[in-house]
Amino acid sequence: MTLRHHTITSKVYSCIRDCNYRNAIQILQSNLEDGAPRSRPVLSLLAYCFYNDEDYLQSSEIYEELLEMCPSSEQYQLYYVQSLVNAESYIDASRAAASSTISPSSPFFRRMKLLQAQAEMEQGLLSEAVATLTQCNDEDIDTVLSLAAIHFRNKDYISALEQYNVAQTIDDRSIIAYYIALCRYHLEEFEVALRAVTDIIDTAAEDEYEGDSCLYFNLKAAILHAMKDAKAAKATMEEFMDMADEEDLLDAVTMHNDAIVKFGTDPATAIQKLQCIMAVQPQQNFCPSETLGNFLIMTLNQGHEDLASETFEAYKHVAEELLSHETYSYVQAAVTSMTSPNATLESSVTEHAKRLKLQMKRLRSNNTASIRPGSSRPMSSRSSRPSTASYRQTHRDLAHATKEFEVSVKQFVPLLMLQAKALWDQGEYAKTEAFLQQHYGILGDNKIFCENMAHTLFLQQGDKFEESIPYYEVLINSHTDTSNLLDLPAMALANLCVAHILTNQNEEAEAIMKAIALEEDNALAMGEVTESYHNSIVNLAVGTLYCERGNYDFGISRICKSLEPFDKNLSPDTWFYTKRCFLALASKISKLMFMMNDTMLHDIIDFLDDVEAEGTNIFLDDSISVASEARQLKQMFITLST
Repeated sequence: MTLRHHTITSKVYSCIRDCNYRNAIQILQSNLEDGAPRSRPVLSLLAYCFYNDEDYLQSSEIYEELLEMCPSSEQYQLYYVQSLVNAESYIDASRAAASSTISPSSPFFRRMKLLQAQAEMEQGLLSEAVATLTQCNDEDIDTVLSLAAIHFRNKDYISALEQYNVAQTIDDRSIIAYYIALCRYHLEEFEVALRAVTDIIDTAAEDEYEGDSCLYFNLKAAILHAMKDAKAAKATMEEFMDMADEEDLLDAVTMHNDAIVKFGTDPATAIQKLQCIMAVQPQQNFCPSETLGNFLIMTLNQGHEDLASETFEAYKHVAEELLSHETYSYVQAAVTSMTSPNATLESSVTEHAKRLKLQMKRLRSNNTASIRPGSSRPMSSRSSRPSTASYRQTHRDLAHATKEFEVSVKQFVPLLMLQAKALWDQGEYAKTEAFLQQHYGILGDNKIFCENMAHTLFLQQGDKFEESIPYYEVLINSHTDTSNLLDLPAMALANLCVAHILTNQNEEAEAIMKAIALEEDNALAMGEVTESYHNSIVNLAVGTLYCERGNYDFGISRICKSLEPFDKNLSPDTWFYTKRCFLALASKISKLMFMMNDTMLHDIIDFLDDVEAEGTNIFLDDSISVASEARQLKQMFITLST
């Protein structure tokens, strides 16, 4: 009997030594089924093996049984709670931790409180989790990181960043630097975040990308995407995909980010990838949590309203948890408007506008709290000076409120524009203007708001051209040393130039056009972009304007200039607007409403010869090329001149 027991024990420990926990479990369970007593050593080994085999639920049940045998064992109390946390039984874990009899002087006390705080955080009991951590040493690295995680979960990225910075003074691991960069990303400090994560990746490269390189590359791609550098974001994901193993390639975050960066060039594939992620994951536990929101926004963006509606309905029970309040309202309004326009949209916009006004009011109040009534100077009385700690807390609160307001504005604008679009689509531009004007006090310097207000005014023509200029100029004024005019919408720049010309401000229009041409030439020469149509589109818009106003000499010359160089600027889209002007000119000539001189005719023929030469392989459909249409136009003008 003793020999058999020794043999079983030897086999179990051999399995544990080889990390073959499943075999060890089978041996121990078989021994118990054969009538062996459920002794403390056997159960302790069994619980240990279950835990290391990642069967945390079984592990917790056995540790609970061990606690019935040894209720005062601090070690079993700790392992029981640890198993419950890993089994995601957070309510049971927090109750067990709270009722623990582990002494504060015990070496297990700190670990128990950290587990209790984690269980409370996972239940959303964030203030309770913070209170639990006050019982731990605030200079302990695990305590600091746990506090940071709680603040991060609460989306208080400023406080989380402070804690991660403290952690970095204690421990210089790359993962802590990663979380610092992640906080800065959420705070939209993109330049700082990009430098930080690039440094992390460079360091990881020296270690042959061991560890968390998947996290680092995904964060870098996300930052570049947020900075609207689609080319660099795509290159970052491709670099990672080339070096990643199969497990990383199937990682949900990697698949999600790869879909996001490729959406601009291949929207259909991007949408399919997000569908795959949603199909293989439990609905209540999407990872990343942004998957559902991005899928819905993408499908609406591509005009797949039916698919968006079906998906929103299918996931409605988890949508409120996974989507921000504003995104949920936007999608709900967009889907509802398919069957009953403006049914819920107007009330949603009104509700969000009220919330923004309250946030703005609080911001102004916080920002002037230390200002004397009737004076713009702070109080100087020594007795009135806040303590350093008080000042830091006020500064932190103000920064947090400011960030909260900025996020709310960012989420509110799409909802507002959805309602404005309903008026726009009906051609009710005056009503669209009046509706947008109601929200000027909140969004007066928001670029999306200003661009849409400018377009609304521009389309009303007449005196509204001049009114549109200040709104378009908000976009120009956002131009900094780190961005260029090519980052701005080409049509907005074209409309601004046209508005300047129509209000007799030709010099301003010419200055903008020269600046665009210069930046485009520099960007192409430096290889920063492979194609850019800004200069072409602006010249096309200005040329079309002059043609519409009967000044064909100048208008046609501008349009001809807009396609130079032809190998870069000639495309189906630019040719479509170009030929419209030439056809309008031909119509005027045929009706004897315009007399074309020889110089203009030769310029047009030369231009169409160049288009024909370059447009041979540019097709408008399966059979018609740009070259064939250029030949037809050329023949038309030759006929009209005889």
